[in-house]
Amino acid sequence: MSEIIESNLDELKVQVAQMLNKDEVDGDTALAELGVDSLNIVEVILICEQLYPGVMNPENLVFDEHTTLKEMDAQLIENSVEV
Repeated sequence: MSEIIESNLDELKVQVAQMLNKDEVDGDTALAELGVDSLNIVEVILICEQLYPGVMNPENLVFDEHTTLKEMDAQLIENSVEV
């Protein structure tokens, strides 16, 4: 039985809001609607790598402009192991 990987959604929302120079962002809003574009998606990926260091199968992750932070969090947890 595997350990339950903790959600980092709150911290993900804080860091993405800081990156976008916003006070806060909604975890249920699509990345494109938040203002994340092709230029700063790399920054979002770097944030995720720091918050979710145990991702085992990054090729299983599917993020696009319609993905929400809540969906990203769920995918990252699903593909992570306890480190």
